[in-house]
Amino acid sequence: MSGILGQMLQGVMGGGQPGQASPISAILQQVLSMKDGDNQGVAAVISKFQNAGLGQAAQSWVGTGSNASVSGDQVGQVFSADQIQSWASQAGTTPDAMRDVLAQAVPHMVDHLTPGGQVPAQTQSADLSGLLGRLMGGFGGARSA
Repeated sequence: MSGILGQMLQGVMGGGQPGQASPISAILQQVLSMKDGDNQGVAAVISKFQNAGLGQAAQSWVGTGSNASVSGDQVGQVFSADQIQSWASQAGTTPDAMRDVLAQAVPHMVDHLTPGGQVPAQTQSADLSGLLGRLMGGFGGARSA
């Protein structure tokens, strides 16, 4: 994992101010609130990746093995340019940086929300607080208070 990407993710995740939601948490909640046909929540996210030809990667996030990675460019095939731009604006970053952050965060989010390799029926509003800690731990350790 590049140090630059870890720093970028920390920047997008916010300054760690108590009582403030991080921008990436709000953005991941928006990703989960999307629908794809009859699917919603994690199922919709997986479906969107499958429709973009990334079904094998998405299935690895659900399974109990290691998670396949995706690139920022591949994330750009899954979500519209308008969605990426909107999320980048919310996070105070560029669309390219947002695609890269989502390429790291979405696989972890799906993995976090599919314990035991099972896609839950409803995940539109999920507790992502544990996920954010795991993401930060995966990028050079937890931040100090």
